Amino acid sequence: MAPMRVNVVEAGAATGAHAELWLGDELMAVAFLYDGRLHLRIVPRPDGEPWLLDATSLAFAVEGAERQIAGDEW
Repeated sequence: MAPMRVNVVEAGAATGAHAELWLGDELMAVAFLYDGRLHLRIVPRPDGEPWLLDATSLAFAVEGAERQIAGDEW
């Protein structure tokens, strides 16, 4: 299974930063802060198949995304 990676993207001041969660070369989800809480928008796979990922890798990626978006480690 391909490793999961997080890319933080700084957007305009109105929308704030968001993080892209990639599984290999496919965008899997976008994480962003809304009302002070982290939200995750899952992106459908192009081939229509369900995502299969390691839960521990996902937990670490989401935790890292939240820290980076909040500005704790830019």
